[in-house]
Amino acid sequence: MIRNIGLTIMIASLLIMPILVFAQEEAAEETTTETPATLAPTGTGIIRGTIVDTSPNRNPVGGVTVSYVGSGVDNRGEVTSDATTGEYEITGLRPGQYVMSAYKSGYADRTELPATVVAGNDTVIEIKMRKKDTPITYFQKMGIVGWPLLLCSVLMLTYIIERVFALVKARSRIGTEQFMARITESLRNDNIMEAVSTCEEAGGPLANVLKSGLLRYSQAMIEEREITKEEIQESIQEAGLLEIPQLEKNLPIIGTIGMVSPLLGLLGTVTGMIRAFTTIALEGTGDPQQLAGGISEALLTTAAGLTIAIPCLVAYGLFDARVNSYVVEIEQVSNEMINSLLIGRPSDSEA
Repeated sequence: MIRNIGLTIMIASLLIMPILVFAQEEAAEETTTETPATLAPTGTGIIRGTIVDTSPNRNPVGGVTVSYVGSGVDNRGEVTSDATTGEYEITGLRPGQYVMSAYKSGYADRTELPATVVAGNDTVIEIKMRKKDTPITYFQKMGIVGWPLLLCSVLMLTYIIERVFALVKARSRIGTEQFMARITESLRNDNIMEAVSTCEEAGGPLANVLKSGLLRYSQAMIEEREITKEEIQESIQEAGLLEIPQLEKNLPIIGTIGMVSPLLGLLGTVTGMIRAFTTIALEGTGDPQQLAGGISEALLTTAAGLTIAIPCLVAYGLFDARVNSYVVEIEQVSNEMINSLLIGRPSDSEA
């Protein structure tokens, strides 16, 4: 009997021992699992949101780089918005103030976006991205007034460039002082043809006008007749009537463009404001994006008109001053030449 009892105790011990060992192992696993949870970082927050464009449909913009900067050297970084939904999420942020920025090629940068992170909370910030404007998009926003403004800008560039080349070409290939010294020396030696050759070598309006007077004087000498000062002046004036209009060519067109362009810009301002008030009458003022088209047209046409008019008026003033200087120079030099031809010769003959 005792033996049976001992055998029974031994068998019970063998059955209970595995159960105790298994229970100890489970307790150890639970302790191991709970330990990391107590060591996990706490007190952080999240910044998340969606990036959309400024169109009325608010389309999501994917592939945007969103950077953030907080207090501390290591408290910064960047994420990229989802290519399809435009959503972004920044996790593990320490509580405090942050400054965010958003960048993507083809869109205007968004910088200095403030964000406040609270421990255990999500900070939701929606970021709007606007596509970068190009000359084509600016032109599209101007409406129908953009076409005459475009024509004015093309004419402005064409005629200003043409006048620059024309006035540069009109410059004498010889300096005025050197040119007059050579003319005076030739006349002092009674060598009219040498003076004519000097005019042909110099070129330009001044030389052409003086050449006309010299040829008229030379013709009178060949015909052995007296020539008056008025006759030479008449020849110079006739040549000037041919040269001066070439210098003033297209200047009236440039001046007209300078006066018309601001008026076209003002017309675009009026049509843009009409469009904006029409939108207010139909849609109200609840959505500012509905007004953007009319306001953009009003402002852009005004800016375009002034952008065209200012260079036109400046160029016109410079070109007109240059032409006037040519006219004054021609009058002064021609009078000196006439005096050398008519006043100097009698004294030389008397000598």
